Amino acid sequence: MEYLTQPEVAALLKASFEYGNREAHLCLLVMYSSGTRVSQALALKGVDIIGDPSTGGHKIRIGSAKRGKTRSFRLMPSPNPAFDMTPLVELAKCRGTNALFGGLSRCYLHVLIKKFAALAGLHTEMVSCHRLRHSTAMQIYTKTQRIGVVSAYLCHVDPSTAFTYVAEGNSQLGDEAMAQVFATA
Repeated sequence: MEYLTQPEVAALLKASFEYGNREAHLCLLVMYSSGTRVSQALALKGVDIIGDPSTGGHKIRIGSAKRGKTRSFRLMPSPNPAFDMTPLVELAKCRGTNALFGGLSRCYLHVLIKKFAALAGLHTEMVSCHRLRHSTAMQIYTKTQRIGVVSAYLCHVDPSTAFTYVAEGNSQLGDEAMAQVFATA
């Protein structure tokens, strides 16, 4: 399986942030941090950013795909603006019941990710929206060495599906553990 390493993802997200297309950058950041498919990210609405009374922060509610489950992921702040998810809250307030990333289509995001890859000095043929999902899977597997964790995080109905991303293991990963995985990003 091909995936982007953590430094490559960091370079891609930095390039997308510096390019200035806020929606595209935040969409890619959501896709990477939550492991969502492009269709799930583009289906998000402003109302899918919800308050989290237990932490005082916010979560993003991501709808099911391929018979999976609807899940919530914590929006993680970061001192690195390329990894800071908190601007999603303001974007969500503006969008309400409309599409969170309203100006994006699957095709346009594909064009932009190739542009960001070139700006980041990455081989454009190696970078795609789905490659971000693979990169999330490998990031989780590297930290946990558990295929079940990868499967649960990516919302696979059948845990064996995660074998297309990585090799063996079994478990579940909570918000705190995932926050530690991306804290080093």
